[in-house]
This record gives sequence, C-alpha cells and structure tokens, in this order.
Amino acid sequence: MIRKSVAAGGFYPYDPTLLKRELTSFFEINGSQDISVNRSDDIVCGVCPHAGYTYSGKTASMFYKELADAMPNRFILVGPNHYGLGPRVAVMDEGSWETPLGQMPVDTELASAILDESDYLSPDEHAHRQEHSIEVQLPFLQYLRDDISFVPISMNTQDLDSAIEVAQAIKNSVEGNVGVIASSDLVHYGASFGYKPVRGSDSEIIEWIERNDRQVLTMIVEKDVDGLYDFISGLNYTMCGYGPSAVTMILASNFGLDGTVLDYTNSYTHSKNTDLVVGYGSVIFR
Repeated sequence: MIRKSVAAGGFYPYDPTLLKRELTSFFEINGSQDISVNRSDDIVCGVCPHAGYTYSGKTASMFYKELADAMPNRFILVGPNHYGLGPRVAVMDEGSWETPLGQMPVDTELASAILDESDYLSPDEHAHRQEHSIEVQLPFLQYLRDDISFVPISMNTQDLDSAIEVAQAIKNSVEGNVGVIASSDLVHYGASFGYKPVRGSDSEIIEWIERNDRQVLTMIVEKDVDGLYDFISGLNYTMCGYGPSAVTMILASNFGLDGTVLDYTNSYTHSKNTDLVVGYGSVIFR
C-alpha cells in the first residue's frame, strides 16, 4: 500500500519545487549551500522536531546537515501517536510513504526483524494514517539521498517500559548501516494545550520555557533516561515525544554514542504569542 501524505500543504509545501527550495534555504542558512552526503555504514541516532517547517525547519535541518556527514541509507523513525489510533506501538511493515518528492519504501525485512523481537510491538498501518510526526522527517531524508528505506514506528504508549521494549527490539535487529530518529517537539505551553504552570510577563514565561527545554535537551545528550521521565512526571511537562526520545537515548547508551545539542528555538520567535508556544530542539548521537 501507498501511505499518502497528510502533512503536505500544511506542515510543508505541497509543490515539490517549492519544497526543494525551502529545504535548500534551510541548509543555506546553516552555511551549507552545496551540501555533500558522505555515505556510512555506522549507526547514528538523533532527536528532531516535527512542527511546520516555518517554525522548526531550521532546527531540523541542523540535524540533517550533521547527518549528511556520515549517512546510512536505512532509517528507523520513531514518533509519538498524537491521535490515539492503533495499538500501543505500531510498526508499519510493508508498502511505501509518499511525499511531494516521491515515494520512500518501508524496509520490510528490517521491520519484520524488529517485530520478531517483541510481541509488545504490533504490525499496523492504521496508526500511521493521519500521524504527521514521522512524515515531516521524510522530505529532509529524500533531499539528501534517493536510495533510502525506512521503518516507521508510532508509540501510542510512551512509558519507560515501552521505550525500553522498543529500544531492545531495535538493538537486537540491527548491526550497522542504520539511523534511528526520534521525532519530538519539546514543551507545549499555553491555554491551547491546557498548560500554563507559570504566570508573569512574556519575558518571564519565555525564560521559563527555554530554561526547562534546555534542561530536557541536556538530559537527552547525557542519556539520562530516568532523569527525563522524572522531569516529565514532576512538571507534567508537555513534551509530545518523550518516549521516542528515550528510545534513542537508550540505543545511544547501548551503542556507545555521544550526544550533541545542535539547535534550540521555539515558536515564540515567529509568533510573539505566549498563549501558544512550542519548543524545538535537535540532537545527534554518534
């Protein structure tokens, strides 16, 4: 089956020419007008945002710029399930996903290997039908390489046991030549999200948001999984993809990878509206 785009025309341009132009502009902003891709058989992990490109595209491109330095051609993309569709952890194990830049095939062999490692994960395409968190990563990958296959994993359940289960299934299924990307934004602050734990001026609110988001990013690069879950629980912190992020943290620990924070921003930079603020960060593990 072909999973049609649900994010084109909203999160990123529907027209392929405009989409390529926007992607090019992000890399130019980051000082990479002529980005070169070096192929690699190593394992790489990361955390990348999934908002509209206007808000998080530059931050996402910082990850993909670093990825291009040593880039495999197989990926596992782990995202949160925003809509609650499907099982607790849904793995799409066949077909392809379509964006304006073409189709990207699901790596059936790798998906089957992951599913064979754990009954906790289920083969399911329904959970992915309306979910944008994985799809918005694909145009960046397609822009850099045209020979990529991938496995989409949607986490409806994000507790620590689930993250450990997913990470273990992935670890037991790969030996190299794979990238594992967690798709996650950071805090979702404001009345629209039912989350306003701090009162004050705009500058005080943004200071609180940035301080806590950066603390999350520090825990991610330090691979402090328990600390992240304690932080999320203690503040009821509205980070949408903490489970997928934990998966990459666990894998980075298992494979001996070091983390680096590449960029941080939030939607206030564009909107100047503290009633609705989302944070965005990018991290790479090598």
